[in-house]
Amino acid sequence: MFEKLFADFGAIPDGELYLKKLSDIDRARLYPYTAPDSGYVLAHGMLYNFDQTLIDGHSALLDGRTPVLSVGSNRAPIQLISKFGNQAVVPVTPARLIDFDIVHAAMLGYYAAVPCTAFPCKGCVVSLNVAWLDAAQLLQMHRTEGIGVAYDYVVMRNVQHDLAVPDCPVHGYVARSGALDCGGGIPAALPTIHAVGRCFPLANQFAAAARVRQLAGYDDDRSHSEFIADAQSKKSIRETVSSRLRPFAILYTRPGWQVITLSVDGLDAYL
Repeated sequence: MFEKLFADFGAIPDGELYLKKLSDIDRARLYPYTAPDSGYVLAHGMLYNFDQTLIDGHSALLDGRTPVLSVGSNRAPIQLISKFGNQAVVPVTPARLIDFDIVHAAMLGYYAAVPCTAFPCKGCVVSLNVAWLDAAQLLQMHRTEGIGVAYDYVVMRNVQHDLAVPDCPVHGYVARSGALDCGGGIPAALPTIHAVGRCFPLANQFAAAARVRQLAGYDDDRSHSEFIADAQSKKSIRETVSSRLRPFAILYTRPGWQVITLSVDGLDAYL
């Protein structure tokens, strides 16, 4: 069934580059991974084009799904496979977030990356995408985002779709910790995520991790990879780091979203 349907779509050029399996260390080191600039459908471990003509001709692919703005690693096919498995079907469409940038969050994620969050930035337009999730995928996404602990589930404002898609609220996730103070009381943006009108300085994952280790008192002789391995294996390290970062968190003022209160089981594996 799926092979016949997606034969009409055409494979994404160099799609295998977006699907290359990551080691546990690289899941943290290479965060937030690479993603196509255009629309795509992840289907059974393959990537297919998803442009306006295909959306118009196969609109049923989006029916009953919730649009979720991807601000970090969720933009990337390899992360969607990690969260939903090789058999997942996930349509993804390009979008822009207006008057926000994507910056490092003041916490350490469960696989020891310094994750990211949207943060107000007047005049900035950041290029992202929207993943259209079915009910089971949305529940699993809630778990992987540590709803109510690490991230809040929200209705986003200021999202502009690049293609004509169903008109419905766009949801997303924002870090409860706020943004990481990367020096001078301001956050730092992720250079791997394209934006126009950006006013924050840039810091890649290595620089953000070094800043986190320094602020949290873990700037010892361990290499970056050794620290990642230790933090991945010991939840106590991740919790201690996140706790010690609280004095260096920049909290949101006038956020461009509305929080939806949820209670979700099965979070422990993702905290």
